Amino acid sequence: MGKRRHEASNIAPSKDEHQSKRPKPGVPPANDGPFTLLLTHADELIDCLRRLQSEESQRGGQLTASEATPAKQQLSFLSSKLLPAFQAIAPPPRNPPHPQPAATLPPLPPVLDPKLETAALTHIANAKLASTTLNYERLEWVGDAYLEVIATVLIHQTFPELREGRCAQLRELLVRNSTLATFTTAYGIDKRASLPDEFRDGGRVGGSAAKQKQRVKALGDLFEAYVGAVVMSDPAAGVARVANWLKVLWGPTLKEYIKGEETKGPVDSIQPKTRLEQAIGGRGAKIEYKDLPSTKKHKDNKLPLYTVGCFLHGWGETDKQLGFGSALGKSEAGQKAAQMALDNKKLLKPYMEKRQAAVEAALAARDAAAAAAAAEGHKTV
Repeated sequence: MGKRRHEASNIAPSKDEHQSKRPKPGVPPANDGPFTLLLTHADELIDCLRRLQSEESQRGGQLTASEATPAKQQLSFLSSKLLPAFQAIAPPPRNPPHPQPAATLPPLPPVLDPKLETAALTHIANAKLASTTLNYERLEWVGDAYLEVIATVLIHQTFPELREGRCAQLRELLVRNSTLATFTTAYGIDKRASLPDEFRDGGRVGGSAAKQKQRVKALGDLFEAYVGAVVMSDPAAGVARVANWLKVLWGPTLKEYIKGEETKGPVDSIQPKTRLEQAIGGRGAKIEYKDLPSTKKHKDNKLPLYTVGCFLHGWGETDKQLGFGSALGKSEAGQKAAQMALDNKKLLKPYMEKRQAAVEAALAARDAAAAAAAAEGHKTV
């Protein structure tokens, strides 16, 4: 009897016995290397893809992300299980994920209040899951105000001759979400933050991923919240610390802008109308060009000349004539009128001083409003 048992042990196992010894789906084998894991679930993955193809064919078109089907659910389960194996096999990326390495960035100013730091790094969705009111929404609102003010003052000091419209464009370049999102990832703030998985790089494992625009918005908000937390955690020196940090952080962008402006040529190449607007124009002031009576004729071809006057409305003046010019075309006549006004520096000086005072008052008002917003936000966080 014992001999028969010994001989039976040498008989090849039946098909059913062989299948019973195969690793079951969802149970990792003893040797759980990446290739072993993939081979273990290969048949299941192929079957799942075939059923998914069949479901799509039955619907007569591509399945949408929102459609929940048995095959899609199984594929989602398998994806989360097999993703580590695919990641282990995949070669490392050739290019770094962030174009600006952290070593080239100025040191990140710390948040001095741990409670504010936690709030600044917590997305509202994760805060709700944790049943807490700490999240970055309020801090993002405060940080946004300070970023606007600091960028405005920095541009005003760096480019004193730049028109308000161009200043606004440059400020938008500094504070827009795509710029701030780059800083968030370069400093690794997103790695420290409590964000829903779909907002992380690559999205949720085996699940959905936020659209690129949504992800950039979330990362930009995260940076704004961090700025707000730094300021509010240090009432005495927070604004100064953030301003000095951002000045260095924004430095490369400002340098590129300066290079671009230098390629446009000297200031004298700018049209007189534009230079006059830069000198005395602004909110509350308007420069108007009007046709004036003229009997002048061109000295060579005797054609009649247009005469245009340059008038100022604002800075305490109403329809104040600053100059005039004559030419064969109205546009050229207007440029000559503006040039006459520019040449009369004594006439323009008081208006330039009033414009400068108005700009400084506007900046002071915005700074005060941001400080008030920060104080209000500190009470509610």
